[in-house]
Amino acid sequence: MPTSSHRRSAFSLIELLAVLVAVGVLVSVVLPRFQAYRRKAHVAAMITDLREVAAAEESFWKSTRRYTADTTVLGLAPSAGTDITLHSADGTGWSARATRDGDPVACSIFYGSAPPLSPAVRANVIGCEGEGGEREQRAESGKQ
Repeated sequence: MPTSSHRRSAFSLIELLAVLVAVGVLVSVVLPRFQAYRRKAHVAAMITDLREVAAAEESFWKSTRRYTADTTVLGLAPSAGTDITLHSADGTGWSARATRDGDPVACSIFYGSAPPLSPAVRANVIGCEGEGGEREQRAESGKQ
């Protein structure tokens, strides 16, 4: 009975290892860039939320002649994962900070006579600091 030498074609262990190394290199190049884009999106969301706080505080002031530190009174709906904390508020000013769960970047703003809230250093200007988040944005609120 003749035997046929029919080999099955398959990947060798060396070929599989080469593919795994190539995938690993691609992931190591792409992952930091993805995280940087994600952080920029988080900072943009925090800035947007603080601009909404500024607008809500001005609207509240126009009707009551005072500011509030109660986010529920302002009717704020921050972005998913963003936490807004109003630190001080009275008839002459307010301050707020935005943070995100698991993200070292924080943004803040203060207005009027409220004490500066780091990283904001100028009144009515949103300041952000943390890993890759250094930036300032002018808020669109305030009485003239």
